[in-house]
Amino acid sequence: MRSTKSRLALAAGFGTLLLLITLLGFGATQRAKALHEQTLAAQRAYLETDRLLRGIPSDLNLSGILIRDYLLDISQIMAPAYREQLRAGRDSIMQRLDKLETRLGPKEAARLQELRTQVDAYWDSMEPILDWSPQEKRAFSQAFLRQQVLPRRDAVAALAKQMSDINAANLRAEQQRLEDGEESLQEFLRSTVFLTLFLGLIVASVATVRVAWLENQSDTERRRAENAEKEMRRLSHELVRAQEEERRSLSRELHDAIGQMLSAMTMELGNIESLMVTAPGKVPERVSEARRLNADTIRSVRELAMGLRPSMLDELGLAPALRWQGREFFRRSKVPVAVQVDGALETLTEAHRTAIYRIVQEALTNCSKHAQAHQIRINVYGGPESVRLSVQDDGVGFPEGAAQRGLGLIGIEERVRALDGKMTIISQPNKGTVLDIELPTVDKAVAS
Repeated sequence: MRSTKSRLALAAGFGTLLLLITLLGFGATQRAKALHEQTLAAQRAYLETDRLLRGIPSDLNLSGILIRDYLLDISQIMAPAYREQLRAGRDSIMQRLDKLETRLGPKEAARLQELRTQVDAYWDSMEPILDWSPQEKRAFSQAFLRQQVLPRRDAVAALAKQMSDINAANLRAEQQRLEDGEESLQEFLRSTVFLTLFLGLIVASVATVRVAWLENQSDTERRRAENAEKEMRRLSHELVRAQEEERRSLSRELHDAIGQMLSAMTMELGNIESLMVTAPGKVPERVSEARRLNADTIRSVRELAMGLRPSMLDELGLAPALRWQGREFFRRSKVPVAVQVDGALETLTEAHRTAIYRIVQEALTNCSKHAQAHQIRINVYGGPESVRLSVQDDGVGFPEGAAQRGLGLIGIEERVRALDGKMTIISQPNKGTVLDIELPTVDKAVAS
């Protein structure tokens, strides 16, 4: 689960970083493209406006040449042709002015209108001479050209030159604006790189810390597994030793107690057989002794069987078996044991009844070996969803967390863990020890 969360966290971090880099790169590309398009558009607008403005003086010069040639031509044959060429020049200039009107801004509108007025005045001044006779041409042409045509043409050309200068100034302003935009783009790119590096540093730091934490967790789990393996090996050795001790004790009980009783009974039966011939009057006494030996043998066998597994646990139930266990412990150690059993225990499974019996048996054994108790109390309560067991003594106790993990305590823990239970040990020096166990009796899957 932790590794899955770590992978998801790292994937989300790096994914966010890559997405941010992609978005910032796309934004920077779009801004650079827009800036480039603006630059090209400004250049095209300047060149087109400059071409239109430069064409006006050129058309004026051409019209001036046509007027001069017309005035110098004393015949009237070419007058319509001159008139047509002049009108074509005028239309060309007017078209240029119309295009300029769509290209220039509000600031240049007044100058453009003035230029249009000067152009109209220039052409209007030339209209009368197109109907002059040859005599009028010879008489007035020089003065008309010097006083009317040339000044007006120069005024129009000057205005066109001013418009061209304004267009150049506009180009410089546009270039400055584009330079500012380029500087803004560079600032944006610098900010993007800094932000990307900052986020990358954060993601890398988080990933490094997370990986280091996972490595520490892995080392901790590995050491825990090694300790658990060592504990399991120790427990296995202890279990083998305990089995051998149990077998040795069982063999000693069978050989020393029951074997000797059976040998004595065999000898007593032989004596009875001999007395039946030699002294029949002593036979009843020997038969009584044989019965006593047989009763002692049966009692020893029953006690041995009860130590292995009491039959009353299966026949009478958990409560009588626990009370018998308390009485037997008192008989052996002279330490009184109070057994209190409450609640519903009839529905407990075989596994629960056996576990509780063995836990109490092992707890009493630990009390006899280590507690030096003067009194022991056992409480068992069967609830609707769990059974609660506590074993309390008034012995020497031990500091909290200093419990010896012997074979008995490990066996109790294993039994509790096998039934998904919880075990708590509370102890203080010279104030006794409380072993508290809770075993669930309802399957979690069924309960949910």
